[in-house]
Amino acid sequence: MRMIVPSVVSLALIVGIVCPSYSNADEFHKRVFFLHHSTGRNLVEEGDAREYLDERNIVEGTDIVLWDHDYNYIGLSDFDGDQLGYNYAIPNDNTDPIGLHELWTTANSARDSLLSRNDVIAFKSCFPASDIYSEARLDQYKIWYLEMRDFFDTQPGKIFLVMSPPPLHRLATDVDTADRARRFADWLMSDEYLAGHPNMFGFDFFNLLAHPNDGSVARNMLRYEYERSHSSSDSHPNVLANQTAAPHFIDALMDAALPSTSAVRTQPLAITVHGNHPNPFNPATLISFNLIQDEWVDLQVIDIHGRKVRTLWQGNLNSGEQQLLWDGKDDHGKGVSSGIYLYQVTTSGSMVSGKMVLAR
Repeated sequence: MRMIVPSVVSLALIVGIVCPSYSNADEFHKRVFFLHHSTGRNLVEEGDAREYLDERNIVEGTDIVLWDHDYNYIGLSDFDGDQLGYNYAIPNDNTDPIGLHELWTTANSARDSLLSRNDVIAFKSCFPASDIYSEARLDQYKIWYLEMRDFFDTQPGKIFLVMSPPPLHRLATDVDTADRARRFADWLMSDEYLAGHPNMFGFDFFNLLAHPNDGSVARNMLRYEYERSHSSSDSHPNVLANQTAAPHFIDALMDAALPSTSAVRTQPLAITVHGNHPNPFNPATLISFNLIQDEWVDLQVIDIHGRKVRTLWQGNLNSGEQQLLWDGKDDHGKGVSSGIYLYQVTTSGSMVSGKMVLAR
């Protein structure tokens, strides 16, 4: 299975603008593209995704940029996040599963533009796609995604990052519907869907944002702490959710694009990191994560130049929710200066990281 939740692109040719090429073009796929609507826009903007990408470029020694496409009326944004006043005319402006199916399985100008101008393509549906109200609808989703996969198999020179849709707010769904949304997300990330298709990767956006599948009445729904409103059914994840998820999204894009790192992301993740809170922080912050089984864990704090600042934990931890405190000090007990730091959580089978901002 090629499921990833933690590494990319550079400037290329788009709408008549010639951008620089790089001598290490054969070493990685340099142009990453994200097709989305409002939930994806918030992930990029509220989550500071491009800023995190800049930090990862420093750590990795890469020079990679992100382009993205919103609703057609908003259109294409460049590597600085500036809207270009141009769109790819996505068929019917639809990124629901039925719309993605039309985009990828029929001949159309949007598909031609996406393929001719991008190396790594991430795409997702918004939260309405998690309104899987019947088994028949779930079965139809699977048929559409299998037919999309058939097309991706014909494009070995491109990399496709398939994202599971985000979960619905607890006031916008019910337990049976949410359970089916979980089953669909799990299937998209499974060996059954991804194994044997080397140019396909999965990013489990649903699992990052959903309440655990623990038998509770809130299972598989948007986590309470990630709700934009507790009194309305707005399913757009809030700023905390986007700040938590964006580093994982960028890491997933980079892993898909960098062969050296994507090669090791082929097993299900043993860990889901929920980020650190508060963020920004002063003087301390809690890093929260969930282990699906008892695991050996190495938790490091590093600066944006990749230098180790603090070892917070090295050893075994039990399965379940975990929280570890960083007090803003280095291994010698000295307080570090204000700035951006990264936590890096490594288990026996996976590594995830995220951004922390210390503001003294």
